[in-house]
Amino acid sequence: MKIIILKKTFLWVIFISLLSGALIIDPMSSYAANDDYDGNDGVNGLLSEGRLYAPLRSVATNYQFRYDEQLDKYFDVKVTWNQKTKTASLTKGGKTFNAHVGNGVLLQNGSVYVQFKALNNFFYPNDSLQWDKSTLTGNSEHLTVYARPLTDHQSLTFATNSMSKKKYWIQYHKNNVEIGLPESQYIQWNKNLTKYKAVFHSDGISGDYNYSYSLEAEMTKKGNDWTITSFNYFDNTRIYYP
Repeated sequence: MKIIILKKTFLWVIFISLLSGALIIDPMSSYAANDDYDGNDGVNGLLSEGRLYAPLRSVATNYQFRYDEQLDKYFDVKVTWNQKTKTASLTKGGKTFNAHVGNGVLLQNGSVYVQFKALNNFFYPNDSLQWDKSTLTGNSEHLTVYARPLTDHQSLTFATNSMSKKKYWIQYHKNNVEIGLPESQYIQWNKNLTKYKAVFHSDGISGDYNYSYSLEAEMTKKGNDWTITSFNYFDNTRIYYP
């Protein structure tokens, strides 16, 4: 296979640290993604009437919530559901948190959501709670809850669907298959959560070359849809000198 050495282009990724704020949320309309895990090991919750809610099912299996740093151990966490009383119960370390639907507890798409503050304070009353309204993230020492419009999985799906017919997207995957490159992908949101950038990257050494490819797709919310508004392709392939 003939290799063309291209001009080096470097893709710099800037990580912006989250600024902490008080756990007071301005009133806003309710919305949620789903309760899949986020790429940063938190759980995806929702905002409703100015309050942050966490999905009980995802919290039960979240390593951050299950781990006790002082005891240096992981707790078994169990969630049960009583259909008759519409009550979900989460048991951890001998304590049980009961959540009755309708009393500060939401039932959406088959998942029970409880108030982040109430749940965290029940098990960890000494935790410091923080709220970052720029990223819609609630934090404590034992739990992180995101209330972004989309999960990472949903964001990546929208981006890949929008790029599916672009020649560089097709070439990107063709290169990865032919050369056998490992792939990584992640999401970067803007401050007001109306845009996000889906970044796809693959690299690896094969023969005398260090292959490196990257794609960036910026997605912008227009009405109820997410539309691709910019697309960039980077080829950093270069000769490998062992």
